[in-house]
Amino acid sequence: MTTTTPSPPTPTHWARSSLPDAEIIRRVLAGETAAFEGVMRRYNQRLFRIARGIAGNDADAQDILQEAYVRAYARLAQFAGPDGFASWLARIVVNEALGRARAHRLPLNDNQVADDLPASSRHRPEEIAMGDDTRRLIETAIDALPPAFRVVFMLRAVEGLDVEETADLLEIKPATVKTRYFRARAQIRKSLARRLEETVPASFSFAGARCDGIVHDVFAALAGMKPGRQ
Repeated sequence: MTTTTPSPPTPTHWARSSLPDAEIIRRVLAGETAAFEGVMRRYNQRLFRIARGIAGNDADAQDILQEAYVRAYARLAQFAGPDGFASWLARIVVNEALGRARAHRLPLNDNQVADDLPASSRHRPEEIAMGDDTRRLIETAIDALPPAFRVVFMLRAVEGLDVEETADLLEIKPATVKTRYFRARAQIRKSLARRLEETVPASFSFAGARCDGIVHDVFAALAGMKPGRQ
């Protein structure tokens, strides 16, 4: 089979298409390659989160997602359909992500326990307090999970898949999903509690411009006054 070269990515009506997956796939295979944008826009967030759960960083997750789409496009005629395209895409993403993880010898089992956040994600308490950043605190705690726990947590808690769906996608037992999810939640709670303890002492900071301002205003009020005993 000869693979048609996809059209360059340009904003089109496909970005908001409500056509069923099967119809979009039919059109792509018939030569309307721009239609592939429809399924990409539809599943980008879910697939990125899956890749991110395994890779542990945005850059690798984006590379994985891009390569997975290329592979899916090249193999589109192999999709049995008409239903289950989302799962088919997800399986390609998982396989690509796990392949890269194994190549880099990342631990994908339950033997690693992340009691501490990685050094690259540590911040001084004042930096945390000045952030915008409950969401970022949670993301940092998720990133600190072992890969095997992280991907399960991403699928269950972030993407909302149930135990059976997660087990099927990762090709592990439902009991393993439950165990990893339980341990992931426990580690995240521990990480967030520790970060909260670091953050609270820096709350209600009165430094920088606020400190300068009060000094300036007080000295302005004191102009011409002499210190004394009143």
